[in-house]
Formats: sequence, structure tokens, C-alpha cells
Amino acid sequence: MQKYMEIYADILLKKCLKLKKGEPLLIQGPMERYDFVRILVDKAYKMGIKDIKINLKDAYMKHSSLKNLTLDELKKDEMWSGKNFEEYAKKGGAFLSLSAEYPDLMKDIDADILTKLQLHSVSESKTFDERRRKNELAWCIASVPTQDWADKLFPKEKDNLKKLWKTIFDICQISKRDPEKALDQKIKISHERAKKLNNLKLKYLKYSNSLGTNLTIKLPENYVFHNIEMQLADGRIILPNMPSEEVYTSPDKHGTNGIVYASKPLIHNGKMVDNFWLEFKDGKVINYGAKKGKDVLKSIINFDKTSMYLGEVALVDYNSPISKTNMLFYTTLYDENASCHIALGQAFSDCIQDGEKKSKEQLEKLGINQSKTHVDFMIGTKDLKITGITQNDEEVIIFKNGNGVL
Repeated sequence: MQKYMEIYADILLKKCLKLKKGEPLLIQGPMERYDFVRILVDKAYKMGIKDIKINLKDAYMKHSSLKNLTLDELKKDEMWSGKNFEEYAKKGGAFLSLSAEYPDLMKDIDADILTKLQLHSVSESKTFDERRRKNELAWCIASVPTQDWADKLFPKEKDNLKKLWKTIFDICQISKRDPEKALDQKIKISHERAKKLNNLKLKYLKYSNSLGTNLTIKLPENYVFHNIEMQLADGRIILPNMPSEEVYTSPDKHGTNGIVYASKPLIHNGKMVDNFWLEFKDGKVINYGAKKGKDVLKSIINFDKTSMYLGEVALVDYNSPISKTNMLFYTTLYDENASCHIALGQAFSDCIQDGEKKSKEQLEKLGINQSKTHVDFMIGTKDLKITGITQNDEEVIIFKNGNGVL
């Protein structure tokens, strides 16, 4: 296990973040995975990183604070602050967020409180938000296991924490004989798909499946589909998500019409939304429903004045490696890479030509949504069909039976 943790740490720091000597580094993660953070810190020091901030969180302490403190008191608590991100963004630092799940822990917490605390954190990290939007910061989100998460996924396994570590290593190709070569091959495939989509000069994407999805999404005239990599302003090419199976772009915020049904549950702020649907008109959510977690869905849609518009369209094969596990991982980072998905909220500035050079106001006029949130949800199924309509009104099959055909 130690061997693969070392490889995983190397991949995250050197391949995903492409850390530069002397670059400040903020690592955020669960207190429970201090063992892995220790490995990361040791390797970062050896790479010439001198300024390292460790921001470890305890999910149970956060839950306790939510049960016992007022909203004003919570906003003063370091656990809910975004000041560390603001500090290191001003320094031009790199950011590694270790995502860890505690399924069902927050089920007794009011979704509105969690939304207000998220807004509070965002308000304290405006520099981070702005510099990341302009691709000026190296950042990466990756998962690490917790005992609660392992108990949820593998309740009958004797050593389920080890099992979850192994699952993460397998999905991220860390357990391959040559992990970097395997990752490079994945990057190559995503490059080719993104290039084909960009060459099509699409105007619309039309989605349909047996769940009842009947959705049309308009793309901006100068849209850009990206592969799993991201180029920074300084020329570095990073991998912001580990793992990732998607190619993605941002839609024209006013051009989505129809209804879409989620194909998997959504876990948001530790709470579940299941069996839900959204109806759009001229880009805006005008109706919605959920058999479970409707209050959470409402908080996502009404997070701010523009969170009811789409910010992302992502294409993922139904037979992706994560999908083939036939597991619900209870974390968006993994579940979104098992399925085509779309996202409410913030769009990506670089998903339109020269977008990273434009102001928020300019992007908004071009239909690139500006919001303080970004929430992905899964819509892919084994019978999903996606038809592209080109600028010349020609129809091109993009996905058939859940998988890309380009």
C-alpha cells in the first residue's frame, strides 16, 4: 500500500499540478488522511517547495459545529473559512484538494445553512476565484479514502479501507506497471475526441433517452471542447481532476430548452438528491422535482441569481472504467466520470476562444454563465443518444447507446 501511496503522491504533485520549484502550495484534505498528507509534504519539500500550508478538516467536528453554533458563530469559525485559499491565491500558489466522503453525515443538517456557509467561504476567497478563472493557478482535486466512505461502499469487506485505497489506485491507473504511460494514453484519446468535436462547428446538442430526457443545448459560436488537461497562463499543462474521463465545454446560457432526468443520485454538501429532473426554458430552470432531497436541489438552483443556468456540458462514455465498476461512489468526482453530465452554475472562461482574456461582464454578454457555484449532475444512460446540429444544420450522431461514436 505504501508503494502505491508514494506513486499517487508523485503523480498528483508532478503530473497533475506540475509544481514549480519555490511555488507556494496549499493542501486541503481530511484529518483522517494525515498519513497521505505527510507523504505529499515530504515529496513537495524535495521538489524545492518551501512554503506549504496544510489545511486539514474533521468532518465530525464540522457536523458538531453545525448542530451547536449559530450561523454568525459558524462564519467566525476557521473550519468554514476561505481565507487560506485567498492568502495562497495572492501568492500565486498551487492548490491540492483531497476530496473525502462521509456519506449520510450531514443528512440532519438544513441545506439552507450549508448553502449560506458555502457562499460565505466563496466571499472570503475572491482572489482565488478570479485567478483560477483566468487559469493563473495550478489546482487539482483528487480523492482519498475515509473509513466512513469505505463502510458505505464495501460494508461486507473485512479490510474495506484497504479495498477502497486499491479501488482508487486502480481507477487512477496508479497500480498499472507504468502509470504515467497509461495516463498519457488517456490524455491522447481525450485530445482526439475534443479535436473532432471542435472541428464539427456545432450549433446544438440534442439529448434523448428512455428516462424521458428530451433536451436541446445551444453552444456558443466560438465554443471550445477541452480534454482532461488544462493549460495555464504560464504555459504549464495540468490535470485538474484525478481521475477524469470527460471532454467538456460551456453552453450558451440562454440556449437550453427541454427536460432532463438525472441518471444517478447527486451528493451535495454531504446530502443526497435522488430521482430528480429539471426543466429548462431559454436556459433557465423553470421547474424541477426530486423523490429525495428536493430541498437540497432547490438550494442548488437558487444558490445565486445565475445558478439556475448551465455552466458545463461534459461527454463521458457509458462504458468508462468507473462506470464498469457498477458502483455509485457517493462523490461527484468519481460519479461524474461514469456518465455524461451537465452542471448548473459557473461556466469555464476558456471554453470560448480567448475567454480567459475577457472580463466576467464580457463573458456574460457572450452567454458564458457567471456564478459562485458549480454543481455537476449525471445524465448518461446506456441508451443515451446525442445528436449534434452543425452551423450548416447538418445532423451528426455524437453518442449512440451511451457511448461516443466519433
